[in-house]
Amino acid sequence: MIISKKTVLVLLWLSCVFGLASCQKDEQFSLLNGQKRSIEDYRGQWLVINFWAEWCPPCLKEIPQLNLLAKNNPNIAVLGVSFDKLSNAELAGLVMKLNIEYPVLATEPMPYLPMARPQSLPATYVVTPQSEVLGPLLGEVDQEKILTIIEKIKASSGVDSAKD
Repeated sequence: MIISKKTVLVLLWLSCVFGLASCQKDEQFSLLNGQKRSIEDYRGQWLVINFWAEWCPPCLKEIPQLNLLAKNNPNIAVLGVSFDKLSNAELAGLVMKLNIEYPVLATEPMPYLPMARPQSLPATYVVTPQSEVLGPLLGEVDQEKILTIIEKIKASSGVDSAKD
């Protein structure tokens, strides 16, 4: 069987196209409970993404406040992201030890998020109901500070949610 140069070129081109398509980022991430999610799953509501670590005292002080934020505001989702490279088992143990009640992203596989890993902690991002990422807010935050920031964003941009 003889294959023409044209056929070889077409086959090479197709393999490149399919090869590049398979290298695209998976925009999903896994939560420690095994659920697969993406930022788009939170469209229509406010999302607070908090990067933390066990060795960061202000991060530890934020946890009870973020638990309250998630519990008292059904229109605001809170996600925690460990700054450290822990196994999922280590992370699950730490989440229990620290009494983190909001969802935490699994570290295996490495999560995709539409923001860069912060250079310092604590760092918090706010994602609007239209999926616009704002931040990072560096330093310790509490429920009141997050709610004030969201109200200022709503007032300055007209951003709102049907769930408010």
